[in-house]
Amino acid sequence: PLFEILRLASDAANGHADETPQGVLRRHRHLVAPNLLFLMASFIRDHEVNSVEMFRCGAVNVIESIFQSGKKMDLEQGVAAMGLSTAVAKFTVSALIDLWQASRPIFALETTVFSRLVFNLPLGIGGASRLRGVSHFAILLPVLSEIAMMNPDKVRDCVDTADLLEIITEYSARTDENDSGLSQQRLFGRGHSLAPRTLTAAERLFVVDTVFGIILIMLSRRCTVNHLHPLVVFITFNLDKQWESTSSTIETAVAETRSRNSTHRSTLKAVSILFFLLQKSQVHNLIESLADIFDNANGVASWILCCLVNSFNDEVRGLGIKCLASYLRHVKTATTASKIVDSSKQAMMTAADSNAGSNPTAMSKVKYGIGVMSH
Repeated sequence: PLFEILRLASDAANGHADETPQGVLRRHRHLVAPNLLFLMASFIRDHEVNSVEMFRCGAVNVIESIFQSGKKMDLEQGVAAMGLSTAVAKFTVSALIDLWQASRPIFALETTVFSRLVFNLPLGIGGASRLRGVSHFAILLPVLSEIAMMNPDKVRDCVDTADLLEIITEYSARTDENDSGLSQQRLFGRGHSLAPRTLTAAERLFVVDTVFGIILIMLSRRCTVNHLHPLVVFITFNLDKQWESTSSTIETAVAETRSRNSTHRSTLKAVSILFFLLQKSQVHNLIESLADIFDNANGVASWILCCLVNSFNDEVRGLGIKCLASYLRHVKTATTASKIVDSSKQAMMTAADSNAGSNPTAMSKVKYGIGVMSH
């Protein structure tokens, strides 16, 4: 019965009913779901039997499924129910945190609540870049950032970087036609309005930066192959698209204009994260994970040369050279580093030859990169 009330409350929140069966007035329908979450938290708080039964019967999965159904209704109507007002967003986030804290004595239940409800970014903001109602971004993202800073290992164990990068791709793909002129200091400033609006360009940038920050926190302590591989694929795919679009024209002005879009900024930030990780001396399993992704150390150096150093964009190329230098410093022995340099120079010169025809400055940049390697 409790889950049926939650489902009906979700229908009411999306305008499919005037009020819930429990007599809640229409103006309060958006608060029914968080109130029921608080109620469930009270059932399991300091009660081991109820907590075990909640995990055994799959209650968290049922709640997630109900929220997914509500999310589909939001997408159909073009309005995010949780983002209509700051009060609703704060109440909903507080209810999720309360349920998470109440479930902590039972590890399996706590992990499920955390991964399926609290830190489920695809459920919270995935697909919402075009929806009206933005208040929940201002409430949810800072809370998740704080949780990631306090529990980086738990977030890494429960969250997949591939899901986070899909969100970045979605919010980076949007153009700036909706930029209403809000400054960085007034992000989500009209979130209290009853007339919902979509995200501005500055607010989408805030979402992308926040998610990138969470990824950096996840990877800065320990880099596994499963978490690092999506970042490498993201960088490679976007730079390959940039290469194709830029090489299709000879006019530098057009190429530079195309490189200043949101996707390019996101790619540059992803490369910056890789460089930051390579600069750090205490990132566990970073070098081993890179070697596993590219089969061996030679493959890592060749990828950095051909994908990053061979880029048309000077910023990406500069970061690529720095990434290569940092990677070589991580190599254990000078002999191994020398072998990597010798085996990679030919790949670097081949890539430079293909780039030099459409970008005359590439050859000089690549020669500088070779100098860095030799040094």
